[in-house]
Amino acid sequence: MPLSDAHNTTANALETQGIGKRFGGFWAVKDVTFSVKPGERRAILGPNGAGKTSLFNILTGDYKASAGSIRLFGEDVTKQSIPKRINRGLRRTYQHAYLFDGLSVRDTLFLAVAGIRGGWRQVLPVRLSDPRRAEAERLAEVAGITQFLDRMVSDLSHGQRRQLEIGIALAEDPKVLLLDEPAAGLSPAERPQLSKLLLSLPKEVTVILIEHDMDIAFQTSESVTVLFNGELMAEGTPDEVMADKDVHQIYVGGAHGH
Repeated sequence: MPLSDAHNTTANALETQGIGKRFGGFWAVKDVTFSVKPGERRAILGPNGAGKTSLFNILTGDYKASAGSIRLFGEDVTKQSIPKRINRGLRRTYQHAYLFDGLSVRDTLFLAVAGIRGGWRQVLPVRLSDPRRAEAERLAEVAGITQFLDRMVSDLSHGQRRQLEIGIALAEDPKVLLLDEPAAGLSPAERPQLSKLLLSLPKEVTVILIEHDMDIAFQTSESVTVLFNGELMAEGTPDEVMADKDVHQIYVGGAHGH
């Protein structure tokens, strides 16, 4: 499939067909089929152990699928490597991200723009005229951390680190952004800022997020997929999902937790 066809807006941004992941005799994800349209905001919900992060790992290539297929803008990427999926516009954050505490926010975003995965001492410092510096500053603005550009990563609050992770993930204009529990560990005061950031993300970017905080998930998503024991339990708008008696039992009945 030609590269130019990969961004065909008539195709779903992301779709899976019977996707699954088995560890020995245990299926962490089993027979999950869903699709996400370009520009859609989708939340993936479910209690601990439901298979949410395993599903993300399959989508990104961190896990090799044991069954099923994955299509990104119409192209089958099931067997493609992580770098190839990244080149196709797929980005993600991790529940437990690793940032370089010894770098500033500005330099961290610069390296994300430069696509550096090591050897950063060879590219820093850079000329003030380097266009990648301007792009790093733009990412900081999108992520809401412009005022922290010259602050060391080690001095950021947990919420600010989460914002930085989203800024990094937005480098190189992703087409599909997967966010793994962006609100994890945030204080009540930091959560409204995260919701504001998620709502302000570029409309052309398809956003899929795993989230325990149902308020954030429902405020920032137009559609919801619920997993339970590795399988798809429910799907629909936030209102439709909240009205589902099985979903209600999982969350109100006490089966979920952090």
